[in-house]
Amino acid sequence: MNIFTEKNIYNNSLYINQLDETIVQNLNSNNNDNNNNLILNVKDNFIKYVKIGKYVICQILKFPLINHIKKNIYLFTNFKEWLILEDKTIYTIEYKNNLYNVWFCKIIDYNIIFNLLNTIIDHTILKNITQQNLLLDNIKKCRIINARCDKSMYILDDIHRNYIKHYKINKKDTNKIISIKSVAGSGKTTTLLNLAKNNKDKNILYIAFNKNLVEEIKDKLKIHNITNLQPHTFDSLMRKCYLHNTNQLNLIHLKPFNLQEYIPWFKNKKYALKKNYISKLDRFCNQIIYNDIEEFSKFIYNKKDNLLKQLWEKINNNDFQTFNTIRKLIQINHLCKSYIDQIYDSIFIDEAQDFDMVMLKILLEDSTINKIFVGDPKQAIYEWRGCINAFNNLPSNTLNIEFYSTFRIGYPACNSICDKISNLYMFSKSTNHTILEYNIIPKDKYVYLFRTWKELLTKACTIKNIWIYNYNKQRTLIQNLHEKLLKFKLTDEEQNEFSDDLPAFLNKLSSEDLLQLLNNIENNLVSESKALCKMYTIHSFKGLEDNIIKIANDININTERNLYYVSLTRGLKQIIIDNIDNIDT
Repeated sequence: MNIFTEKNIYNNSLYINQLDETIVQNLNSNNNDNNNNLILNVKDNFIKYVKIGKYVICQILKFPLINHIKKNIYLFTNFKEWLILEDKTIYTIEYKNNLYNVWFCKIIDYNIIFNLLNTIIDHTILKNITQQNLLLDNIKKCRIINARCDKSMYILDDIHRNYIKHYKINKKDTNKIISIKSVAGSGKTTTLLNLAKNNKDKNILYIAFNKNLVEEIKDKLKIHNITNLQPHTFDSLMRKCYLHNTNQLNLIHLKPFNLQEYIPWFKNKKYALKKNYISKLDRFCNQIIYNDIEEFSKFIYNKKDNLLKQLWEKINNNDFQTFNTIRKLIQINHLCKSYIDQIYDSIFIDEAQDFDMVMLKILLEDSTINKIFVGDPKQAIYEWRGCINAFNNLPSNTLNIEFYSTFRIGYPACNSICDKISNLYMFSKSTNHTILEYNIIPKDKYVYLFRTWKELLTKACTIKNIWIYNYNKQRTLIQNLHEKLLKFKLTDEEQNEFSDDLPAFLNKLSSEDLLQLLNNIENNLVSESKALCKMYTIHSFKGLEDNIIKIANDININTERNLYYVSLTRGLKQIIIDNIDNIDT
């Protein structure tokens, strides 16, 4: 790096002294030199003007010892723009998958540089420098960079949030897509609500992963008096779209017991066979490679399947529909092209890490309006349901923005979690004092999180005054599943319907064992309001929080990092981890 001071410019050239770090150190130890302006030649460095935030980054190839320089530091870039370095901090950032150590700089008016040089070099030389400067290119621009150290997170989090806060939706911005990758507890939903408020003249479609999120948003819309945001699950949106195009709908839950009503051949056939065909139909509907069911059968099952073809013909004739078949028909026939863009100005997609490929294909191919995808890639925990992380499948021209601050988890736990989860860039803006501990018995009411129903049920036998989320429904499911397992072996598709090892656990229990297990649990059950311990699976508690969270030791933290992250980021004040063999405490 070339360094110049007012005192050492000579030989009729601006590019004078090639100083190494030893000379720089000597320069900075000299009190007289410290009072001089300093000019750094950074023409060979990586330099970008960042449009979101309106600042310039300059890569640091060496680390000159400039902290003691008391006056101004200017950077010659070999572009039209000269820079001033007011902040000497070194930041680590990421741009296009590359890491850089950079300074954050401001562009300085060339007249200031001209006046500075005018006092120390010949007028003729200065005139030549100015003429050469006019011939140079402008600094190349990029839209955004990402923080990769604590110091850069503090700066960029505010810059990124401010950009979204003031973002104006324009329907003319066709196919403009923004993704907001946001850490746990960062106020994702609040961000979307505020954005809707700031675009009151726009009609906005809000799409959520499940009904609970939609109901939560509806409540918040009433509280904040927001009328221009229309919340839907994706399936409810598809239902509206289908009715818009066909004006009739026979929506059913296709089950083994009613399959014969549509294909009489299945009458008196085995339950497993009927279940298998329904699974085949769902598999066809939930993929985007094949739109022809005969082609699908040929390549997936290596044969033609006339029964599956008959089923699809019934669906095409609108004899019946399921939510899955509606989505597939809309994807194949591009039915949304005549619906979404006519009604809405923009689409907000919440929990984008839980999308699936059919949903994504429909939104990207059949709608041109502004789209904002919001979520946390590290909370993608529904792959077993066929979900995909939408962030990994968005077009290359997507503007990818990151939020780093959490308002849920305070220090010191925030730092502890970052140490446990690789490539997690998160810092706390929470007023909570949150601690992370091991093998502690909670002294107050708490939420106990489990990876598996096996572990939850086992613990529930030994803890008094408990409440189990959705227990009655789960008890019925467990009893029905156990009864079925006594008669049949589950198909691969049926096994994939479970996120854990519940079928394997139930297979080991006799009817008497299961009855005794459930009786033991129910002896410990109390109402939710009286419970000292509320029990959830991690999947069912996603999106929620509590003051005290306890995490069971049934997570494989090496293969289930996202589940581990979700469980760690639910606690406001205390996070307790049961003894886990494969954890570094």
